[in-house]
Amino acid sequence: MSLAENPPPPLGPEWKPWGERLVSFLARTKTKLAYYIAGDTAAEDGVVLWDRTGYPVVSKNGEFRQIVLADGYGEFSATSSITAASADTAYNISFTSVSANGGLSIDPSDNTKIRFAEAGVYSIAGHLQLKSSSGSKKTAYYWMAVDGTNLDHSERVTVHANDQFIVLAVSDQVEVTAGSYMQARFAVSDTALWLDGAAATSFAPASKPIDLTITRSRQ
Repeated sequence: MSLAENPPPPLGPEWKPWGERLVSFLARTKTKLAYYIAGDTAAEDGVVLWDRTGYPVVSKNGEFRQIVLADGYGEFSATSSITAASADTAYNISFTSVSANGGLSIDPSDNTKIRFAEAGVYSIAGHLQLKSSSGSKKTAYYWMAVDGTNLDHSERVTVHANDQFIVLAVSDQVEVTAGSYMQARFAVSDTALWLDGAAATSFAPASKPIDLTITRSRQ
């Protein structure tokens, strides 16, 4: 503990000045973390309180804002190739490998659904690995849906060559309510194009047909 962190010693016969110095020291050094109560004012920036919902909040610009803790993270992937039975048809992608915490999980009855226990804005980043088995022109489509409703955009890539690997990088940001679920969807214009999970070689590890990382960025 540094000298500045030590309380003033009770020196001399005068207790009043020492008491004033002690009160000043406590005001400077004691933690301000206390329980947030509805109606608490956020007029002063930088006041940190503990909300009983399970998160600290900090006052900024006249309101209390949640401080995002190191949870709400998950990595969702598949290990085997994923094919489309028909062209120009939407399919939900099944996730067979999961590492998650802080309220992210796979629905136990439907492994195409990623469940969110807590509301918030979540950042998503990842990739799909595609493979072609013909030289014809064909297109793959990828997009996301929340609670069964498609987001308003998709990503796509066109492949021409035979026996070609293509990696499609994807990123997104979704806002969900507590209990919502998200699905990753894909389609191809030709079934000679699919999401490929390639086996390991003597010098390189196996590759995944899809790998998504999801992180909670704010409430």
